[in-house]
Parts: sequence; structure tokens; C-alpha cells
Amino acid sequence: MRAGLRLTPVLRSRARLRGLPLLAAVCAAVSCPVAGCSAVGGGGHAPGPGTASAGSTIQQPPRSRPSPSSVAPAGAVPVVAGGPASLASQLTAAETVLADGDAPPALMARQALIVQLACLRAAAHPGWATEVTEKVAPAQRAAAAADIAATADLVALTQPRPKPPPWRIVAAENPAALLADYRATQAATGVGWSYLAAINFVETDFGRVAGPSSAGAQGPMQFMPATWASYGHGSIHHPRNAILAAGRFLAGNGAARSIRSALYAYNPSWRYVDAVLRYARRLRTDPHALLGYYRRQVVYRLASGWVLLPAGYGIDPAMRPIPVRV
Repeated sequence: MRAGLRLTPVLRSRARLRGLPLLAAVCAAVSCPVAGCSAVGGGGHAPGPGTASAGSTIQQPPRSRPSPSSVAPAGAVPVVAGGPASLASQLTAAETVLADGDAPPALMARQALIVQLACLRAAAHPGWATEVTEKVAPAQRAAAAADIAATADLVALTQPRPKPPPWRIVAAENPAALLADYRATQAATGVGWSYLAAINFVETDFGRVAGPSSAGAQGPMQFMPATWASYGHGSIHHPRNAILAAGRFLAGNGAARSIRSALYAYNPSWRYVDAVLRYARRLRTDPHALLGYYRRQVVYRLASGWVLLPAGYGIDPAMRPIPVRV
């Protein structure tokens, strides 16, 4: 996994997977970057915990492909500080804006980053999680609880690195196209779309992290080449190809019987599995969650502290890691 917070790459499955979770996911992605970290699993058949029911709805995202600047806005990184009460207040305010969904893209991206960093700060103080969650407004409490817990799982899997990674941070496929790919894979393999989306988020922040993991895994779903030979078709870097391969892998590893076991085969860490399941549950139950996670950025863990890897990092020499305070 790699990103929401993108955590720095994590342990991968014996046969195929490659590195660590992103911290994007950690707060979505601590990527391994930090935005979320990495993971996705397929779930059952018709309606149940592993799939969306025919009547379920999700807010449809715009089809236009975002420019890098709309994902990682220039300017000062927001300061997220204080104790549990302060973090709860910041989470409540940011999640309210994200749930509304009508703010300008730059403001939405900033609120998503505030959520990431607030979750990361809560994870840095294990005794705070319950108190922060209890102080978040009721309407935002379930989302905050899931994200704080998932971030803590991913941070626990993320070791500080001595130097920035050899990645490129690129524009992600637009969310409507990604959702269509998740749905198509669910129809083809029986693996629930929300698990696929959660893995895509945790592994590479929906494809924003371009580059191999520390173990050599590649593509938006982070496959080892040998495993890709068994489950993949076409380019390992193509979003739909990679998502379909992840669905086949999970289905082939018993997702219909146990999504937890299939996710463990994808990445043999129970913390990884728990993080993916938390994100997937939110994606199924909250129509705004996909766009909220999609707005997160890549935060990477160095020995000297956390840094944000802005869009264009690894491509434009002027784009350097930005220190963040947590």
C-alpha cells in the first residue's frame, strides 16, 4: 500500500505483493504514502458485506480528469495541532465540508488533507483515539472513528525511510472512470467494488503514486510481476487491467467465502486487512466517501518526519517534499 496518507510501502503477499501501505490511506493514505495506505478485497455475491446491493447509491463524481494542481494545491500545508478537543473540532469542520461536496476543488483538497493530518496526529497518540472520536460531532463520528482506526493500523505498518522515494506523483484517473472499473470488476469476479476501491486507495492513492514498491510491485494495484503473469492481462500499469487482476486474485483466494482471508492473501498483515475493511465499509455506506478519499494527498514518512509529496514530484525538479507538522 502506499497513499491517503500514503504510508511508506508495506509487507506484500508472498506470491505477488510488494511493499508497504501508503499513508494517504492512513488518513487515507499514509502511503505507505499516507493518504490511505493500501488494500482492496472482493466480497461476496449479491447483497451482503462484500458487495453493494442493486439499490445502493453513491454520489457520482465528475468525469473530467483533474489537473495536478487541483489534487495537491500549492500554498502552506495546514497546521493540525492541539489535543483531542482541537482535533475533534478540526475533523468535524473538515468532514462537514467534504460531506457537502459543493466547495471549490482547492478547498475540498485542503479539507481532505486536514482530515489526513488530524488522523495521523491522533494515531501518534494512541490514548487519544477514543476521546477524539467522542468529541467529533455525531454526524461525522462514524467516519472519524473509521479513519482514525485505519490510520493507526497503517502507521503501525510504516517504517520511517532515510530519504524520499523514487516515485512520480501523477494525476489519478477521474473518479467516475475508476468507479466504473470497480463496478465492472465486481460484475466479472463477484468481488465487491468497495474492497477494490479501498485497495486502490491504500496501495497507490488511486494511481497517483507511479513507481515500484520497495519489493518491486508495480501498477496502481501493486502486483509483483510473477503474480501478474497469473492474474493480469495487458499492461500492469493500466487502471482497469490492474483492478480486474485484483478482483481475479481475490476471487481466486476465496473472497466469496471469506473476504478477510482473501485480503490477507493479497497482503499478509491483519492490520492491513482491518484498514482495508474499514475504508471499504465507509465507501459502501457513505455516498461522499469516495470523493473524500479521492481528494487526499500523498504523505510520506521520513526518519526526519512526515512530508507531503506534491503533484509533479519526481517529474518537475522544482517540486520538492513539503514538511508537514503532525
